[in-house]
Amino acid sequence: MIAGPLLLLALATPGGADDPFRDRVAPILESRCLSCHGGDRPEGGFSLETRSGLLAGGDIHGPAFDAEAPAFSPLLDAISGDEPRMPPEGDPLGPGEVDAIRRWVLDGAPWPAGTSLRDRRFDDDWWSLAPPARPEVPEPRDPTLVRNPIDAFILSRLDEDGLTAGPEADRRTLIRRATYDLTGLPPTPGEVDAFLDDRGPGAFERLVDRLLASPRYGERKARRWLDLVHFADTHGYDKDKRRPHAWPYRDYVIRSFNEDIPYGRFVRQQIAGDVLDPGDPDGVIATGFIAAGPWDFVGHVELREGTVDKQKTRLIDRDDMLANAMSTFVSLTVHCARCHDHKFDPIPQQDYYRLQAVFSGVERGDRPFESVEAAKRRGGLERRRAEVAARLDTLNRRIDERTRADRARIVAELASRLLEIDELPRPGLGEASPTNGYHSAIATTPDTTKWVQVDLGRAVPVSAIYLIPARPVDFPDTPGFGFPAGFRVEVSEDDPEFRHADRLVDHASGSFENPGDVPVRIAPEDGIARTARYVRVTATRLRERRDDYAFALGELLVISGGEEVAGGAAVSSLDSIEAGRWGRSHLVDGFDSRTRLADPDDPETLSAIDRRATLLQSARRDHASRWRSILASRVDPDTIAEVGKAEDELAELDRSIDALPGPSLVYAASPRAPRPIHLLARGDVTQPGEEVGPGALSRVPGPDPDFDETEDEGARRAALAEWIAHPDNPLTWRSIVNRAWQDRFGVGLVDTPSDFGRNGSTPSHPELLDWLAVEFRDSGGSLKELDRLIVTSGTYRQSSRHDAADARVDSGNRLLWRQNRRRLEAEEIRDAALFVSGALDESMGGPGFALFRFEDDHSPIYDHDDPAWIDPPEGRRRAIYRFAVRSVPDPFLECLDGADPNINVPVRNETITALQSLALLNDPFMIARAKDLAARISGMARGTGGRIDAAYRLALGRSPGEEERSALANYAGEHGLEAACRLVLNLNEFAFVD
Repeated sequence: MIAGPLLLLALATPGGADDPFRDRVAPILESRCLSCHGGDRPEGGFSLETRSGLLAGGDIHGPAFDAEAPAFSPLLDAISGDEPRMPPEGDPLGPGEVDAIRRWVLDGAPWPAGTSLRDRRFDDDWWSLAPPARPEVPEPRDPTLVRNPIDAFILSRLDEDGLTAGPEADRRTLIRRATYDLTGLPPTPGEVDAFLDDRGPGAFERLVDRLLASPRYGERKARRWLDLVHFADTHGYDKDKRRPHAWPYRDYVIRSFNEDIPYGRFVRQQIAGDVLDPGDPDGVIATGFIAAGPWDFVGHVELREGTVDKQKTRLIDRDDMLANAMSTFVSLTVHCARCHDHKFDPIPQQDYYRLQAVFSGVERGDRPFESVEAAKRRGGLERRRAEVAARLDTLNRRIDERTRADRARIVAELASRLLEIDELPRPGLGEASPTNGYHSAIATTPDTTKWVQVDLGRAVPVSAIYLIPARPVDFPDTPGFGFPAGFRVEVSEDDPEFRHADRLVDHASGSFENPGDVPVRIAPEDGIARTARYVRVTATRLRERRDDYAFALGELLVISGGEEVAGGAAVSSLDSIEAGRWGRSHLVDGFDSRTRLADPDDPETLSAIDRRATLLQSARRDHASRWRSILASRVDPDTIAEVGKAEDELAELDRSIDALPGPSLVYAASPRAPRPIHLLARGDVTQPGEEVGPGALSRVPGPDPDFDETEDEGARRAALAEWIAHPDNPLTWRSIVNRAWQDRFGVGLVDTPSDFGRNGSTPSHPELLDWLAVEFRDSGGSLKELDRLIVTSGTYRQSSRHDAADARVDSGNRLLWRQNRRRLEAEEIRDAALFVSGALDESMGGPGFALFRFEDDHSPIYDHDDPAWIDPPEGRRRAIYRFAVRSVPDPFLECLDGADPNINVPVRNETITALQSLALLNDPFMIARAKDLAARISGMARGTGGRIDAAYRLALGRSPGEEERSALANYAGEHGLEAACRLVLNLNEFAFVD
């Protein structure tokens, strides 16, 4: 029979097993209820500290337990349903917790005599804070079922509750399950046949090893990680601007999983790789983790410094970095302590602000990085350059000793002439400028390359170029603001990429003086105009802004035939701040930062500009000529020759360094000087208290939470990285093995994977969790080996068949008496449809593909409804390489419960709705895949029956039964092969994994 549509399948709600009161129910009540319903003045007069309190109830509802009708007890009503009333704060109880309490209530709410409960929020004996110790592996009743220690723990617990482990799944189910779980794609018919034919011992282990070695493994595992850290390619908030350089972090995560780097290093790199691994490009790229979340463009770029709103923006930004790190790596909701001590966990507000201090010197932005090969080459050249520069410095000191008095005299004369030039009238009409000019993105180091270029629209003879310095009105009055200390100017007749260009000037030494308000004139040295359409100014050494660096110009003029021809031309750049008075187009708008330029086509205007520039150049030429005369009279020829040789070698080294491939960019942590952090009363930036230094969580045993009081931003993050990855941190190792377990069974041993506090759940198998944590930590932190251990267990290999008797005891399968059936995630459905239809492009890495029409407005537009962008050829790569937009999710993936990148998503929703069925049946993407599948099977087999067989084997990993084949062949005969393929791609069996 053909399976029914996706809509008709109902999934069982996860639940919990009937744990004894002391092991399961009491910890839930103590951690989730007694903060309100305990103590001297319990909320509503209702105390849960004793059985008598349970029976007495409170002032409003009476007894919480109804002995005559336990199923209708008010306690169950309060914690159940889609929107439970209790607990009033924090997350609702997990399904397993609700089920445990329900079973306890239905059993008569037994309460051991003399037992009283107490609020244990701030006890140090909470399970997740106890140092993990390797427990003894238990001996189950039937040891023949044990394939590895995991099974011993699972089977022993099943024995305790009278449950029976399910049989092993058939081999077709196993290869399909393992292939999807480890790669996110289905097996090919050839892979299925090969596995079925491999009857030797260890066949499944060999299959798992092959899947772990596949590059698809990293793509699959990275998808879960990117959900967890809320990664996307746009900023979010109301101006959801693009992050064109976010993708290297995504590729780093995929590469790290494929290369199986030890988990401790994986943690350290993402917090402080740029500090701990300064020679490794991945050290910079990995800090994309810190910058992965949303970022308020308006608050950071457009709000004025010194305002309360600006302070709030930065507080929220640091809160996101802090929450991302703590939730991801140690599974604690530390961010709940922003306004007061954590209501459930031993996290004082002071600890929260100590962690804020760790990130107080971090902003988000594009950071340069180089490949390992380029970095080695650059390092060799720069070491040689340093040697030559040191030798030149020694020679210059020797020369300075002989010429100091003469040099001081001519420098003073030059300064006087420059001052006279600067006081000349500036050309302009007096109209105030509405713009400042062009401003690059901010850099953290001066040795960062930036460029801006003008497209004149057609090739013209260029006789001169004027660079008008910026002097912004909305910044401290700074003549020559952002004018580079090192730069070159090039022109090109027909190559906008400037692979072949005519270089007019190259001030590579990085010592170009700030010109103030004096325009800098650039002209061919031979006086012959250059034919050019494109003009590019490349800054090779930036001028300091305010604890950081930027490249800025007020205006750029291009003179051709005595006229200015750059006005209104198209401007492009490596990057740009497009906000307020700054923007690319402002480079050629006829205004400098202060006034409108007089008509640049007016010969008098050009004459005034040229007079200032000519006088400046003349003064510098005279200075250079007089200096040469002094050298000739005071210094021996051999020393002068040696200086010339060193300068020539230095220039050659600069050219070689300059010729290296430019660094790539990644959107990542952008360090700066740490800002002071104060403990805020109720989290209010207008109520600062004492200043706090960097540190970690004081109540977590093991690593030292007190960091050095340092102003070194990198040292703060390095200390946090070491604290998290420390072998004695009990949270880190439990957290990651729990996430690995969740990936394989759909639910973790702790079903609140990002909350190991008292507001979260307790482990279903605490001894197994600790055994896995210690085994993983002490064996080197290999995630592939951890996955291999879990997947090759007998527990993982169980059938997903239902057993009514076991279900009556453990309806939610928390004790794993069977494997859990799961629906494919949104990306898996999309990728699988591409894969089975033969349309999948398996190329890896690089910028993400867009499934939307983009319009770069003040608030960008992402249009997913444009038919041209629904199924572009470049969009047939795996979904993990999609350009992810925060504000406008992809409608197909959103319908199928794709993760929301605005928030950390440790567990995806799994719903079944009519819209999902309609999407799988009617979305243009799925219709296109059905067409591709029909074309593919038409080339694989003859006859309708053979083609139906091929479609089943590709999509489902099996051949159809006779009834299925006949029904679908008749349907194809009536409606066409493409329509039949649409049905195949809409089967439950395609969308679910047993």
